[in-house]
Amino acid sequence: MAKGVEKNDVKTHTLRSSLLAERRAKQPDFWLLLVVLLLLGIGTMMVFSASTASAYAQRAESTAYDILRGQIGYALFGVVMMGIFSRVSYKLFGRCAFLIYGGAILLLILVQTPLGRVYNGARRWLSLGIEFQPSEILKLAAVIFMAYVLSHPKIREKSIRLWGILIYGVPLILGVLLIFIQPHISCIVIVCGMVLLMMFVGGVKWPTFLVCIGVVVVCGVAAGIWASTTDALDFGYLGTRWNAFVDPESDTTGGSYQILQSLYAIGSGGLFGRGFGQSVQKYLYLPEPYNDFIFSVLAEELGFIGVAIVLILFLVLITRGYKISAYPPDRFSSLVAFGITTNIATQTTMNIAVVSKVMPVTGVSLPFFSYGGTALVILMVNMGILLNISRHAKYPKF
Repeated sequence: MAKGVEKNDVKTHTLRSSLLAERRAKQPDFWLLLVVLLLLGIGTMMVFSASTASAYAQRAESTAYDILRGQIGYALFGVVMMGIFSRVSYKLFGRCAFLIYGGAILLLILVQTPLGRVYNGARRWLSLGIEFQPSEILKLAAVIFMAYVLSHPKIREKSIRLWGILIYGVPLILGVLLIFIQPHISCIVIVCGMVLLMMFVGGVKWPTFLVCIGVVVVCGVAAGIWASTTDALDFGYLGTRWNAFVDPESDTTGGSYQILQSLYAIGSGGLFGRGFGQSVQKYLYLPEPYNDFIFSVLAEELGFIGVAIVLILFLVLITRGYKISAYPPDRFSSLVAFGITTNIATQTTMNIAVVSKVMPVTGVSLPFFSYGGTALVILMVNMGILLNISRHAKYPKF
């Protein structure tokens, strides 16, 4: 009798262990979720610190919390969206890939209508009750579109070959052209780099891949020549930014002013920084310190140690993203995870390179840190999709 009870206990324990293991296997990636929340929290704190002086300068009745309130609202809404999209099956995006990309193209077209809004000389915003940047939506739409094209059995057979390049070439060129006339050069660089890398890992034949690289290079050179010889669009700032990159001392009060102030901020941070909230450059020396150049304030206040911690968090996020891509339930989810992770890695690298004068100034934000509604909410949607894919990926989640 005792032996029978013991056998039943063993079977019960084994069953419970099996159910627990199965439940854990279907959970989202714990480390990815933790890092996302940590980066979002630190980023929101840095927006508050970097924006206090700018908030006071906006209008007479402003308080130090005005910009922070907006960022907290975007962050909370982003967390809700991440939770929703972490539950929505990633397969739904595959079924709606063409519709999603077509919708993104339509929004970019509407930017060029009276519904579009111009700020700082660029027509990038669309007003439909609320103002947002459709170019941020296009980044995610391009990932989903390319993942579907390179994973669908019938379409993939054609798309990986040279003569099938038009399947994705024409829609992507249309999207890039609509971003070019805004203009939003940094977004074009991110989208083109991301798409080329997705083609590489997606198994596109080498002749096709090389032709695509050649087309990107030729179009880039042609666009640069055209922009420098025409007044149809305002591209004069590109020359100013290049001169500031090559010789920042040549125009210390003009085109080089922002990058010099950024370098002053980074250099004055030292090992441990001035302390949270103690930045000097944020007091209207560094233009919009809570936006594209927020990393400079981070370095000034938290020093090398703080910068190292943030970079490690980004590295963990990128590593987990690529791990999800490496252990996928199917090809589509693998390419989506790869595209999303590459987008974040590229954008982060470009922003840090810009503020440290490794590359010319471009209007690229730092994920989780830079102030802004569209970029942050779409970023959290990306994280939700990545978490959803991780539920089905087969690797240790904890």
